[in-house]
Amino acid sequence: MDNEQLKPQSEWYLQFKEISQQMKFDEKQSVFTLNELKFKELKQLLHITVHLVEGGIDFVINKSIDKRLWNIIKSIIEALDRVNFIGPNKVDELKEFYNSIIDLLKQLIKSSTMKVTDLHRDNKHRLFCANLYCYVGEIYEFMEKQLLKENISNPNNFKIAVALYDKAQYFYPYEGKYNYLKASLMIQYQDTFAATYYLLRSLMSQIPFNCKEKLNEVYEMNKIIYQKWAKTLKKSPEVNRDEYMQAFMVYLIKFSSIIYTKIGFEELQQLQGMFELFKEYLQIVRTNVYTDHKNQAEILIKIIQITNFGLHYCFHGGKVVLKCNQDILDNDLVRESIKYVYGIYSNILDFILKYLIQSSTKNVDEIVQSTYLQVVIPMLYYLYDQPLICQHLLSNFNDLNNILSQVYWFARSNLQRVESQSQEDIFKVQEQISEQFHNYLFSFEMPLVGLTLYQHVLKTLKKDYKIIDNLSEEQSTATLFYVSERIIQELSGIKIGPAQEIKIPEQPNNIILQKQLIILDGMNVAIRFGQECRNEQKFYSKGIQVAFDYWYKRGHEVLILLPDFCFSETDLEKKKNSNKNINKLPDDVQPLLKFKQKGYAFGIPNWGYDDSYMIEFGRKKNALIMTNDRYNDHIKTSNIVEREKFKEWIRNNCISFTFIQEELVPDPDFLKKI
Repeated sequence: MDNEQLKPQSEWYLQFKEISQQMKFDEKQSVFTLNELKFKELKQLLHITVHLVEGGIDFVINKSIDKRLWNIIKSIIEALDRVNFIGPNKVDELKEFYNSIIDLLKQLIKSSTMKVTDLHRDNKHRLFCANLYCYVGEIYEFMEKQLLKENISNPNNFKIAVALYDKAQYFYPYEGKYNYLKASLMIQYQDTFAATYYLLRSLMSQIPFNCKEKLNEVYEMNKIIYQKWAKTLKKSPEVNRDEYMQAFMVYLIKFSSIIYTKIGFEELQQLQGMFELFKEYLQIVRTNVYTDHKNQAEILIKIIQITNFGLHYCFHGGKVVLKCNQDILDNDLVRESIKYVYGIYSNILDFILKYLIQSSTKNVDEIVQSTYLQVVIPMLYYLYDQPLICQHLLSNFNDLNNILSQVYWFARSNLQRVESQSQEDIFKVQEQISEQFHNYLFSFEMPLVGLTLYQHVLKTLKKDYKIIDNLSEEQSTATLFYVSERIIQELSGIKIGPAQEIKIPEQPNNIILQKQLIILDGMNVAIRFGQECRNEQKFYSKGIQVAFDYWYKRGHEVLILLPDFCFSETDLEKKKNSNKNINKLPDDVQPLLKFKQKGYAFGIPNWGYDDSYMIEFGRKKNALIMTNDRYNDHIKTSNIVEREKFKEWIRNNCISFTFIQEELVPDPDFLKKI
C-alpha cells in the first residue's frame, strides 16, 4: 500500500485548501499566458478531490468541495479572455485546454457515482454527482462560445452539454437550474417549444429557478412565429407531419403565454385551429409506422406536461382560490382554458387507444405498446391527485369519461393476458407487480419526479424512491397496464361503463376489448372437483382456483358466487359442530377470502336461493355460468310464459364441465360457441 492510500482525509483537505489559495488570480493583471492560468495546480487539485471522495463522500459534501472546485474552474475559464495567445494554433490550444479540464472532471465523476440508487430530495450524494455532470456540461458550453469568437463552431458541443444536463437532472431532478440551462441552449436553436417546456419545468421544480424574464422572452419569440406563418397554415396534402406538429406547438405556446401572463384572453377563441392541426398530425402518425416513434411519444409527453403546468397554474398559481365546481365556472380564464385542456387530453387519449389496438392487430413488431401507453401517465397521475379538476373535466366532458373507460378496459384485458402467460399463480403475479410499483420508480415516472405538481401523488403511491430501470419491455409494459387500470378506476368522478367495440376505419373487423363474463357456481365447482379428483363428494377450494385460472388466462372476466358462510370461519365452525351438510363446507377458507378481497368472489345470503341470484345476475350481464346444475327447480317455479325463455337461456348460457387429473374440462361443444 503506497503513502497516498494511507494518508487520512484531513491531510488531503489541508492540501486542497492550500492549493486553492495559490490559485487566486490578480484581477488587475491584464495579460496572461496559458501557463499562467495555473492548469498544473488545477490538475493537482482535482487529483486531491478524487482522494477526498474515496475517503468518504459525506466529508466532501459537508465541505462543499464541488462548489469550491467549480468556482476555481470558472475563474480560470473567465480569465481566458485576458490570455495573450502567441503561437499560430490558438484554436487547438483552446480545445486542448478545455478537453483537459473535462477529462479531469470525468475522472472525478467516475469515482463519485458508485452505488447511488435511492432518489430522495435529501440525498446529498446524488446532488453532488448531478452538479459534477452539470459543470462538465457548462464547460462544453464555454468551449463552444469561445470557439464561436474564433469563427469556428462544433454544434456537437451544445448537444453534449444538453445530454450532460439531462444526466444531472436524472441524478437530481429537484433542481430547476438544470432545466434552465437546457432551455437557454434551446433558445439559441430557436426551438421555442423545447425552451418553453424546460423553462416551465424550471419554474415548477421543487427547487425552482427564477426564469420568468427568460420565459417572457420565449413567448415574444413565439408570438412572431405565430403571426408570421403558424396561424395561416391550413390543412393540405402538401403539409407533412412535422409541419403540422410545429404549427400546433406554436399554438400551444401561445395558449401557455395567455395562461401565465393573463394577457390576451380575448385571443383564446382564435386558437381553436390548433386542434385541426393536432388531429392531422395524430392521424398521420397513426396510419404510418415511423422509426422515430419513441421521439414522437416524448413530444406527446411534453405536450401533456405543458398542458398540466398551465392547468396547475390556473388552479394554484393565482390569487383566486378555487374550492368547488362553481368557482371554476365563475372564473373566465380557468373555465375557458379547461376546454382546451379537454381538447388536448381527449385527442391524445383517442390516438393512443386506437394506435395501440391498431398496432396489435397489425402485429407491428417495431412498436412496443409501452412506447405510447406511457404518454398517458402524466395525465392520469395529475387527475388522480387533483379531484376537483378531475371531477370538473369528467362531469362536463362525457367523451373524456368514455375514452378513459376504454383505456381502462384495454389495460385490464392486456394485464389479464400478461398474467395468463405467466407460469406463476395469478395472485402472485399481481402481488409482484404491485410490490414493484409501490417500492420503485419506473422510467415512465422519472419525468414527473422533482416537480411540485406531482410531488404529493408520488409520495401517496410510493413507499420508496428507488430507481428501477433494468426491466424488460414485457415487464415495463405489464406495469403500465397495471398502473393505467388502477389509477383510472380510482379517478374522482369516473364512471367506467362496459367494454365497448372500438371501430377503426383501417381495419375490416371491429375489435372487442373484453371477452364474455364467466360466473362460477362456486359450490357446484368445488364439490365436483372433490368428486373427480379426491374421490369424495366434498367441497375442495382448489377446484375453484383451477376453474378461475382456466377462464382468467383465456382473457375472460371471472366472478365466483358462493353462500356467505363459505367466507366465515366462525360460521363454518358452527356448521361443523352441528354436523349438518358437512360436504358443503370448504376444506380451506383462505383461498376463498383471497378471491373476495381481490374482488373476484361474492357472497349470497345463507338463507337465499343461490340459483336465483346467479341466473338473474347472469341474464343482466349476458354472462356464461359454469355449472352442472340444470336449474330445473328454478324453471318449475316460473310461470309458463317465462319457462321457455329460461330453458333457452340456460341452454345457451350454462356450461357443463368436469375435472380430469385436476384440470378443468368444460363442455367441448360449448367452447366452440365462445
